[in-house]
Amino acid sequence: MTKHGSASPRKQESRTLDANLKRRARKLATDSRVDPRTRSLIRYGLEIKDQSLEQVVNRVEAGEMSIDHINFDSD
Repeated sequence: MTKHGSASPRKQESRTLDANLKRRARKLATDSRVDPRTRSLIRYGLEIKDQSLEQVVNRVEAGEMSIDHINFDSD
């Protein structure tokens, strides 16, 4: 079997979330003023420890109660 020389290992992403972010996200996930789909997105983000969760939490705390899209910035 041959190895493909151009393949490179994937960059390992950190799968930890700040305790403060978790607390804020859990609070929003139970807030009935937040759109149910957005609450589900927050709960899922907590479950998989998604790094984009901070963006969602910040937007909801800023008054955006329904998240229709997320812009993923490439670093």
